[in-house]
Amino acid sequence: MLIIAPDQHVAAMTASEIKSPEELNYARPLDVHTWSGYPEVNRFIDNIHDNHFSDPLSNIRKKHLKVVLLDLYVAWVGDPNLCIAIHMNERKYRSKTRYNTLHISKTTISVVKALTKLGLIYSHPGFHDRREGGLGRVSRIWPSERLIQHFRKARFSIFAINYHEDRECIVLRDENKKDIEYEDTPETRSMREVLSSYNRLLRDTHIDCSHLDQPYVSKKDGSCTQINQNKKFVRRVFNNSSWKQGGRFYGGWWQQIGSDNRSGIRINGKRTIEIDYTGLHIVLLYARVGINYFDHYGSSADPYEITVPRINDPVFTRWLAKTILLVAVNAPDETTAFRAIRQTVGDEGYRSKGLSLTDALLREVLDKLKDNHPLIKDSLCSGAGIDLQYTDSQITEQIIEYFTLINVPVLAVHDSYVIQEDYADVLHDRMSMAWDKETPLKAGPREWLDTLSPQGTKAVQRGYVDELLVDDPEEHEKIIKMKEAQYVSKRYDDGLKAFRAWRSEKGVSNGI
Repeated sequence: MLIIAPDQHVAAMTASEIKSPEELNYARPLDVHTWSGYPEVNRFIDNIHDNHFSDPLSNIRKKHLKVVLLDLYVAWVGDPNLCIAIHMNERKYRSKTRYNTLHISKTTISVVKALTKLGLIYSHPGFHDRREGGLGRVSRIWPSERLIQHFRKARFSIFAINYHEDRECIVLRDENKKDIEYEDTPETRSMREVLSSYNRLLRDTHIDCSHLDQPYVSKKDGSCTQINQNKKFVRRVFNNSSWKQGGRFYGGWWQQIGSDNRSGIRINGKRTIEIDYTGLHIVLLYARVGINYFDHYGSSADPYEITVPRINDPVFTRWLAKTILLVAVNAPDETTAFRAIRQTVGDEGYRSKGLSLTDALLREVLDKLKDNHPLIKDSLCSGAGIDLQYTDSQITEQIIEYFTLINVPVLAVHDSYVIQEDYADVLHDRMSMAWDKETPLKAGPREWLDTLSPQGTKAVQRGYVDELLVDDPEEHEKIIKMKEAQYVSKRYDDGLKAFRAWRSEKGVSNGI
């Protein structure tokens, strides 16, 4: 049981203690992996513990206190209005699993209750809406002014807080998408070695969006993606209890923002470029039947180009066709596909005026796509995507492994990669090599930077066309000036300087 000092008391209700439903919704889950071994951080935790708890906590309880306080601190530094969502149900905690390195358990609940009684944090209870389609909300916590005073006196950098070095990065999930235990093999150890090295590189790399005045990207649903140096950990997730299904890389905040904001990413202060495989899963399906899609249909072929008479909007028609085709590759059946498509259209907020996405309309578009792709039509709405994800994850692993070995961070967004501009040519080459290795099709003679072997790519960069794709000195100079004139926020500049100072102090330069 946690003992609270007798001279402490719960403060009277204040404005900072009361939050509206909208403010409570502005939250992220407690990160049970938040950790730091720096002496300054340990002294910070000891100070709070010694000043507010009359009886010393056991090492186990103090460890839980440390995780909660550090995660609250990270959230507060990033945005003082951000709440932490936390389960107060004991059944939600599993301490004895490879995915919980610190063995954070239901003890978290008693720590949160004690911090609330001490007036160090405010809390708001969650609820479960039992109505059909109802939405619940887990409890929320946020620091009180008493705890914020401790935060302000902290004598360590926010960069000193990260994650425990033994955090598991290779995840196996069952058919219900639940993390399951597994026995290590030479293959899992090899994957973990690649990804652990990659995560160490990311930890020592400054990655941020230079154009953002605030450290987050707002979404249409009112939520936000936090942009900071503490949430860059990447995991590889396999599905359906199989090491041959899924395997994609997840976790970096750059995966949670759109390409318009990704174009503003800078790595160690340097501008980036994004290169992706064009229509990767469609082309992979053709590769499975021994067909080079762009040789078969032409180098400028568009797999999403169709005509739907009742949709008088070519841009929307192509977007809808692309959405339907990509969803159909992954969906197990039409019903699931159509539900996912409608959800995607709602999320995007992109709908032609007066258009109703009925099953009949979606089936019409899907049938037209099948007519355009008779060689792979049987793979649509068959669940084939989970196997294709394994192939694209193998491609991504090769790219990550290569650039990690030469100490160059590359950010993966499934079949798209963000890298410093200086390494665009090298990335393009490694993407070609990875494709050749993971598919039965081999590269043929092609113009450099025209296509990847054997499929096309595009260089994505908002605001200008990359100079690698032109051979015009005047245009080149114009593009350089456009790049140099890009807006860079004070928040970004200050953060980069602070990160550089921190890494320098700790003896890690990593090219910054």
